[in-house]
Amino acid sequence: MLATRRHLRWIAPLAVLGIAAVLRFWALGRPDSLVFDELYYVRDAISQLAHGFPTVWPDDDPAFRDPAAFTAEASYAVHPPLGKWLIGLGVLLFGPDNGWGWRSAVALAGVATVGITMRLGWLMSRSMLVACTAGLLLAIDGVHIVLTRVALLDGFLALAVTLGALCVWRDQEGLRSISPARQPVLARQPVGNGDSEPAELPAPAELPVPADALAITWNRPWLLAAGVTFGAAASIKWSGLYPLAFFLIFIAVRDLILRRRELRWPGALRQSLAQALITAVITLPTALATYLASWAGWIASPDAWGRESDVPWIASLWEYHADMLAWHSTLSAAHPYQAHPITWPLGLRPTAMYEEGEGVISGISPLPNLLVTWGGVAALCMLAWLVLHEMVADRRLRIAAPEFVASGPVESHPLMFASAFVLTGYLAGWLPWLLTVSRSAVFQFYAVVLTPFSALALALVIGMLWGIPSGSQGTLRPGFHLSRDPEALLSRRLTVAIFMVFAVVIAVLFFPVWSGMPVAEWFWRAHMWLPGWS
Repeated sequence: MLATRRHLRWIAPLAVLGIAAVLRFWALGRPDSLVFDELYYVRDAISQLAHGFPTVWPDDDPAFRDPAAFTAEASYAVHPPLGKWLIGLGVLLFGPDNGWGWRSAVALAGVATVGITMRLGWLMSRSMLVACTAGLLLAIDGVHIVLTRVALLDGFLALAVTLGALCVWRDQEGLRSISPARQPVLARQPVGNGDSEPAELPAPAELPVPADALAITWNRPWLLAAGVTFGAAASIKWSGLYPLAFFLIFIAVRDLILRRRELRWPGALRQSLAQALITAVITLPTALATYLASWAGWIASPDAWGRESDVPWIASLWEYHADMLAWHSTLSAAHPYQAHPITWPLGLRPTAMYEEGEGVISGISPLPNLLVTWGGVAALCMLAWLVLHEMVADRRLRIAAPEFVASGPVESHPLMFASAFVLTGYLAGWLPWLLTVSRSAVFQFYAVVLTPFSALALALVIGMLWGIPSGSQGTLRPGFHLSRDPEALLSRRLTVAIFMVFAVVIAVLFFPVWSGMPVAEWFWRAHMWLPGWS
């Protein structure tokens, strides 16, 4: 039995990665022409390989009959270079004249993102079921599948952001124990209408504070790694800066909360500000250095766009970035598939990227797997409620029994930290667009960076419904208690199993419209479930 479980620890994740690989690599060369914005990114990648910077092409023919037709004249690119260097890796491996060359690198990035999501799920729950569920949900997510089958930048961006999130988690895990099972806690005992009061209190000596609990530290290797990965994210698209900002705020707020539990406000705030400054010093220069490194080809090429012989490269680069910012800020040309960010979480207006034929249609559209996408939104709402509920409960407890709180750490829901973390990652990819978008030309496929966090949220909720132990031995607040009655547990598990089966079935049925497979027109139209999908 133990040997079987040990084997499953490897077999199950490998099976999920296998599913992700099949859905991303199968018929990757179809269609054999450039689709949507591949017209820009693939051509830039090929000419950048040759010159160190993108150059002008003689025409905009998506058939792309001559992949060596680029000129030596520099062209104006509106995104940083790293994503195109990554596309270029596939071109080097499979050649510039076929879909495998254009798309293999982003497909591999998609499979890697599934693996990183599973790792995050494991670290958050210490449950192989939760980890593999998170990976499987991402593997069959229609938006993620499509954006890791076409040579755009957003699939790479999702990989960099997810990897950065993993580095932040490891940093926080290394500083203090995240799991309540790893350190002594005081349990809240439920009374009355859901309020709580202390249980019998152990003596303070039985609740030792870790020696480094209040330390201000520079030794943060995972934070350094996060700086590199988020710098790489910004080197793919500038929107990669949003998760860096959100997670730095998350780290600072969590640090303040933990210090406040052990110190009075002035001391806690003073120490937290000092640690936040150190965090910024570790992370921001690292991210900046990584970003500048991605421009090495441009810096080394005096003939690149915007370079002038009598102007230092740093001044030219600054001016180039000012031009890029102006372009992004004023892009207002109407587009039939533009989608306001408020519609992104539900996938109401997907961006059709390719459609060819009459009677028999070959098309590519990132239609969401509704069970995965909408289930993820529901799970995120549940986790947000959990976080708010615990914050209110903790506040009430501090007011009602300050001497109890002062005597040691108080247990919150075991998934409290994971919930806040997942919400931070999701909001980092969505909220800035919702609050600051100043142009009409924004698209649903930008939301691919949300998909790993949506999958994690849904997997965590599924783990709770399945009855997976969360590691806490104390009594949870009544608002989060799920019955351990065998019949109730069996009912929840059957519901979860049915949900997952239907999610996989939807993925199988929708794969033809995610992958450009030639299908009858009625079959294509039958998949247009919502008005905004056609």
